[in-house]
Amino acid sequence: MAQENRTEKATPYRRKKLREEGNVAKSVELASSISVLLSVLVLFLSGAYLFYEMVRFMGLIAGNPYVSTSTVITYAKDRFPFLLLPFFLIGLTSVILVHIGQFGFIFTLKPLQFKWERLNPLEGIKRILSLTTLFELIKNILKVSLFLAVAYFLLKGDVSRLITISAQDTSDAFMYILGLIFKTLLVLSLFAIFIAMLDFAYRKWDYERRIRMSKEEIKEEYKQHEGNPLIKGAIRKRMRQLARGRMFKEVPKASVVITNPTHIAIALRYAPEEGDKAPKVLAKGKGQVAERIVDIAREYNVPVIRKEELARAMYPAVEVGEEIPPKFYRAVAEIIAFIMFRKKKVVA
Repeated sequence: MAQENRTEKATPYRRKKLREEGNVAKSVELASSISVLLSVLVLFLSGAYLFYEMVRFMGLIAGNPYVSTSTVITYAKDRFPFLLLPFFLIGLTSVILVHIGQFGFIFTLKPLQFKWERLNPLEGIKRILSLTTLFELIKNILKVSLFLAVAYFLLKGDVSRLITISAQDTSDAFMYILGLIFKTLLVLSLFAIFIAMLDFAYRKWDYERRIRMSKEEIKEEYKQHEGNPLIKGAIRKRMRQLARGRMFKEVPKASVVITNPTHIAIALRYAPEEGDKAPKVLAKGKGQVAERIVDIAREYNVPVIRKEELARAMYPAVEVGEEIPPKFYRAVAEIIAFIMFRKKKVVA
């Protein structure tokens, strides 16, 4: 579907599915730039020790012309891994933490699965001519230009000293060059992080643009996961019909039906001998449902009493299967007492 038709934000289900596939917004630049910055700081803190170890190694090679190759290799094998370990750990930890900070923890192998579309030359051309590729080209050009400009402004004041540095003391010259290198790397790392943050902002925007959905896709997803609205409506209608059917079957057991007169009908049962502590609602309804309740009540000789105010007040306050609230006890008790009195009179 054309991208211009995708005008709606992605649904939570689509986002979850893409996340499970490893398709998230991320910037590789951010992880690498922070890793470089931390490595520069480690280099600054351990620079003196590294310089000492390098001097020892160079002294081992140059100071003894008869030193064997195996000795040199053994020394390098024993010392260099220990020297490089902090940089490896810093790089690995920073990459992991930065990626988790961008999109959380995800473990999936789906991005490594083979996809035939990757071999399609047309898809390759689309990727080359895409907005993302253009952004990458512009970003890299600007990054290189910015780094060269920053390096130039940092070093232009030290050109004269660099020209005459060979005449200076070796240790002073070496420390000066190390300081200059550290300052340059530190500033360039900070600029790299700034560019990486811009890159991440673009990645986030581009990701949201690419995962947008059309209204038709949202409707189809809703049908698949929430159910077709027509089918759900039919099911709810059928459930109401079944509930009414069960409710109508309870009407013959009622002690009285209170009406208003046909707009509202409430069937109540009060049978202390069956354990009823208060009148219980067996059925209620409005309109045609109320008429049906009244018809069933008359068919089974259940008393139908017209009490408009009581019916209107009781209808929203009672539910089928529950006892009536205490505030209606007196009014309902008078009706039931009247019915019982009338039955006794008829029998007599």
